[in-house]
Amino acid sequence: MLKKRYGTFNNRCFSSKLASPIKSSLKPHSSKLHINNRGQVTVFIILGILLLLALAIILAIKTEIVTFKPEEAATTEKGRVESYLTSCINQLGNEAVELVGLQGGYIEVPSGISGDPDRHLKISPMNVIPFWAYGLNKNIPSLDQIKEQIDSYIEDNMRECLFSQQPFQETYDIIEKSELAADTEIVESKIIFNVHWDLEVRDKSGEVISELINHVAESPIKLKRVYDTAVQIVEREMIEMKIEDLTQDLIAIGHPSVPSTGLELSCSKKEWDVVEAKTTLQDLLRINLRQLQIKGTEVVEFPEELSYYQYHYVWDLGEEFVKPNVDATFIYDNNYPFTFQVYPVQGGKMSSGMMGGQDFISYLCIQSWKFTYDISYPIIVRVRDETTGYNFNIAFTVHLLNNIPNRKAEIIPQLPQATSFVSDTEFCHNKRIPMTVLTWELVDNTKETYYREPLDDVNILFTCLRHQCTMGQTEFDFARTGYQAGNIYDFPYCVGAILRGEKESYKDDWIRIVTKNDDTAELNLVPTLKVPLDKFKIVKHELDEAEAAGSLTENTGTLLSSSEIASITLTFEKNDTNSQLLGEPFHQSRFIASEKLDANVLKMQKAEFLAKADFTYALEVQVLDKETYLGGYKGQWLVSWDELENAEEIVIHVITTDAGASDEEKFGLLSQLEEKSKLVSQPKIK
Repeated sequence: MLKKRYGTFNNRCFSSKLASPIKSSLKPHSSKLHINNRGQVTVFIILGILLLLALAIILAIKTEIVTFKPEEAATTEKGRVESYLTSCINQLGNEAVELVGLQGGYIEVPSGISGDPDRHLKISPMNVIPFWAYGLNKNIPSLDQIKEQIDSYIEDNMRECLFSQQPFQETYDIIEKSELAADTEIVESKIIFNVHWDLEVRDKSGEVISELINHVAESPIKLKRVYDTAVQIVEREMIEMKIEDLTQDLIAIGHPSVPSTGLELSCSKKEWDVVEAKTTLQDLLRINLRQLQIKGTEVVEFPEELSYYQYHYVWDLGEEFVKPNVDATFIYDNNYPFTFQVYPVQGGKMSSGMMGGQDFISYLCIQSWKFTYDISYPIIVRVRDETTGYNFNIAFTVHLLNNIPNRKAEIIPQLPQATSFVSDTEFCHNKRIPMTVLTWELVDNTKETYYREPLDDVNILFTCLRHQCTMGQTEFDFARTGYQAGNIYDFPYCVGAILRGEKESYKDDWIRIVTKNDDTAELNLVPTLKVPLDKFKIVKHELDEAEAAGSLTENTGTLLSSSEIASITLTFEKNDTNSQLLGEPFHQSRFIASEKLDANVLKMQKAEFLAKADFTYALEVQVLDKETYLGGYKGQWLVSWDELENAEEIVIHVITTDAGASDEEKFGLLSQLEEKSKLVSQPKIK
């Protein structure tokens, strides 16, 4: 039975009508042939479909290539050219801004500033930072001037930046259809570099690819913010002189090497070296000025234990000053120019003086000093944009006159290296005249004792006018010269020099010399012995009792009361050249005795005697109760060296009036003190 076949149309109707006739007419051979023909048709259909698909793919590829729109190609090339332009603008704009920050608002510093050392600080062989303020003068470039410099820098370098790139040389021809004009916008949060430049871009076949007119690049640097901060710092400095105040404070703190004012209960002169004072002050400035911060910027709180810094090193520029993400650093370096002058000074040394005049209180041995400084130096302020790390440098000068902030002071021409008013070093380096200096220990009591011995380790000082040179120490048997001490020194030329010898436990000696080749000068230093004041005891004897008895023994008398002081003067006269020139005694020692003085103070203060021989001194003692004169002692005192060098106690007897004595009685004792002093025993050394 023949199975039912379904056609592609109405299968049910089609099969019912044709089934019988077809079946009756078919033969076995014709049926097989029909099946083979149908298979061949199927194969050809499949091959045809494949050919059609292959042809369609080829046509599609050809169509895609042929129909790629010219404007699409131009858009791609335009983007490449625009990218090159933007990268050049960005590069040049940032270069300009970096130079502006490095050189205080200038890309190229004007010759009037770069050629004047008073108006800039040189930070490298190639770069200077102009002073925005020097003395009373201000020279701050405006933000418009900075903008114009950036515009000019972009305009001057844009062509070279663009045309020097290899792709343009090989691929494109650029036709300039307008002038190049930059217009930089410096806004609060960024910098916008606008460039108007009409360019026609062609390929090498001459076909126009695109036309570019306006170009833009941006920088995140907050130039306006750091510039405004720098301007306000300088404006406030001109009013408040904040850096001068801090410099004044650093001088006034009393650093051991930078003396200002002071008193000290001592008979020893204090000295400071000017060069050391200058270097120390520079170090103080370098370290401390970096601690200064601006309120309203990125301030770091000082610890509680540094309250001084909290009150003095946070600078308030005003309530409205708020600059987030901005930091300011104040920089001084020891290599910067530093004009430094201090008064009084002699021979590169600052020294204390004895207080008082001719009254009794002058014997108190109080050292006093007061020094004034004239100072001028530059400082860099580095204002930093913390969001980008951009630094904007400015500089200004700082001025003190007589320790007081004073921007009116004349600006002294700044040299590339630090300078000083003190020129001893330069003077002393000019040594060209060899001379021999011999040093001796001289013992001469003008009577039975006189001898000289070679004395080595003596410090030799050479003074010419206001210049002083330290020559060195003498040596025994120098240059194998035998039994003598001295040395050969090269001296600067001077027609009126003073040669001085100094050594501990010896009186200084000095002579006037004229420097001559191979000449010889000799210095005689006299040995001394210093006795602590705690070994002295003052014993009082009343005048009425002494006169009644005719004389008093050393076992009588009373010690000083707590309100009384005794001023003591030892004088040894000698008719030597230096005493005649100066009009002063050869040796004099002044000191005080008082129960009010602390024991440690008494040990520190010492009476100075001449040593290694017996010397006769003029001894004068004045005893006072507050400001009231009571009496004293006046006479000659022969001091035995054998006793003095082993002294455990020195007792001085004085004659005094009764506490209720009249002024006439006190004056009578004062006028006859030397005669009345014979009523008491002479001083005794035990």
